Amino acid sequence: MTQDIRENVRKKYAQAITNKLNCCGASTSENPVTGRLYEKNDVEGLSEDIVKASFGCGNPTALAELYPGEVVLDLGSGAGLDVLLSARRVGPYGKAYGLDMTDEMLAVAKKNQASSNILNAEFLKGHIEGIPLGDNTIDVIISNCVINLSADKDRVLQEGYRVLKPGGRFAISDIVVTRQLPVSVQKSITAWAGCIAGALLEQEYQEKLTAAGFTNIEIVRTRTYDFSDEHGASFLPEFSQVEREELKGALVSAFIRAKKPVKVFNEGSDYSIRIAKDTDLSAIHKLLLENGLTSSGVEENLANFLVAVQERVIGVIGLEFAGTQVMLRSMAVLQEFRKRKIATALVEHSLSIARQAGIQEIYLLTQTAEKFAARWGFYKIERSEISADLMQSSALDSCCPTSSSCMKLKL
Repeated sequence: MTQDIRENVRKKYAQAITNKLNCCGASTSENPVTGRLYEKNDVEGLSEDIVKASFGCGNPTALAELYPGEVVLDLGSGAGLDVLLSARRVGPYGKAYGLDMTDEMLAVAKKNQASSNILNAEFLKGHIEGIPLGDNTIDVIISNCVINLSADKDRVLQEGYRVLKPGGRFAISDIVVTRQLPVSVQKSITAWAGCIAGALLEQEYQEKLTAAGFTNIEIVRTRTYDFSDEHGASFLPEFSQVEREELKGALVSAFIRAKKPVKVFNEGSDYSIRIAKDTDLSAIHKLLLENGLTSSGVEENLANFLVAVQERVIGVIGLEFAGTQVMLRSMAVLQEFRKRKIATALVEHSLSIARQAGIQEIYLLTQTAEKFAARWGFYKIERSEISADLMQSSALDSCCPTSSSCMKLKL
């Protein structure tokens, strides 16, 4: 039956995108599940056709907190709307992947990407039960009314857990049921393709997420569906009025959140922080290059750089001094060691050094760490507000893009 379900779903969505209808035959705006999910400002700058080709039951890009530089994966990405919205939010240093099994959907998604001029997105062909990406490579998984379509949800969640980085987030929209559905509905292949027969009870969803290893699980209902009207009839044409009335209140869409747990490293026992040495230079250069950061000025200023070490260099941060001011720069942590509080420790050490040196103001230029820096009280300023002496003494003056956010902290 698994193959029957998958093939029926594939054909249904291929037909839907080809005919420019949603998966259940009605227009997207009229459909009780897919209609009116995105606010106007959510999709500003994207063509109306891209929005109309969305067959989801929610807006996972509004649910997921996406930060610049993150890597996002959309399971069952369809025509690509949520991928393109995510790509815009993670910015040029981040990336958004879309995974779909339907050639027709992938063709439309790539066309939509080209017309939107969004470069940091990539669409992959494959099944959500076998994600074609490596372990610990994704920051956030999103999905929009797709996991309910799978006949092997345990495998989907296991695969999602595998590709998420430690500390990664699972933030999806999906259909869930509040009570067991009638047997006739459960056995209907059409109802599977219509996002109904495969839906889990909320408790079942929670149990499967827990079994896959996720923590911090949260399920929040967002819509309750009534299939007894004319729109419900077009949504489930093979069911009688009585059967459709039996479904009233049984199906809801929900936001579902969870996290892949992460082991927080303790400085001293799990790693150490020290002043950088000449022998660290090659590792520092490599780490900065992998993170899209310049290594200009590092060697000349090495005495003011700190490294986090666990047998090898796993993190770095630097300071550039000019009188009573300092530029915080070159903060990077190896991908497999992120979200373990190492970057936090590096910043804390740097601030301590600055205070001991009598520094009054600390500045930084960043493309991706604005929210992270705000934890210590850094706030945005204009680039022109950084003193000329500090900018002229910093290698970042000529290397850091003018689009970078400029931030300041008073000590």
